[in-house]
Amino acid sequence: MTQSLRLGIALEGNGPVSDLVEEARKAEAAGFDVVLVPDHLGNASPLVSLTAIGAAVPTVQLSPMVLNAAFYSPALIARDLAAVDSATDGRLIIAFGAGYVEAEFDAAGIPFPSPAQRVSIVGNTLREVRRLLSDPDHNPTPRQLPPPILVAGAGNKLLTLAAREADIVGIASRGDETDLAERVAFVKHAAGQRFDDIELQFGFFQTSLDDPRDLSVARLLGIDAPDAEIGKLPTVLNGSIDAAIERIQRFRDDLGITYFSFLKTDATSWDTFGSLVKALREAA
Repeated sequence: MTQSLRLGIALEGNGPVSDLVEEARKAEAAGFDVVLVPDHLGNASPLVSLTAIGAAVPTVQLSPMVLNAAFYSPALIARDLAAVDSATDGRLIIAFGAGYVEAEFDAAGIPFPSPAQRVSIVGNTLREVRRLLSDPDHNPTPRQLPPPILVAGAGNKLLTLAAREADIVGIASRGDETDLAERVAFVKHAAGQRFDDIELQFGFFQTSLDDPRDLSVARLLGIDAPDAEIGKLPTVLNGSIDAAIERIQRFRDDLGITYFSFLKTDATSWDTFGSLVKALREAA
């Protein structure tokens, strides 16, 4: 199945919801397809934020990046996801991850499961949410029956689950381009005959097109390497717009990735993002 280019912008989510709405308006003006908000304690509630954004910004798709499946009862999160999809005229992309910040589990009073248990929780949640939201009699009824589901991860177990059951596979990689290509090949093998029916997503967690020296997000992610080496990582865009376009086109043509997301920080202005999006559309 041929996928069109999908571009998303992940907002940091650490301010009031009104600020997120204003940032989402700027994202829409810059030409982004999807606005994403995080699911971390200390940030605004992702589904409340997405509902407010959906009411104020009528053209973008909406997605959490990503829901920590272990925090939620499948039936309860299905109810809330259905309400968001209904309230936003069917613009929701559901997204689940396994959760990785043990301190957040402690703060929430939730036991921190083992890695294998967290993967199992993602699978159970995905299947139950899909079952519930495929039912036209589910109340509330989503506009999409069901909304598409993304599962994001880096490890073999989570990527196997995503390849076999998700509509969109989010591939996380902190390695070099060889590692990213190997992750894509792994997903392709795990997906088998359904590979042509899934969409591949990749996120640039450090986008520093205006200030290439800013590698703060990469450092927060625990990437311990010289600056020159960090700048070569697939998940880091800290060069020129032309270099960013070349990398994105290469990932699309060589790896089949069609959904790209970028983290919005002060290291890249909205004007620069707008120029990048426009150039990518023209190149496509």
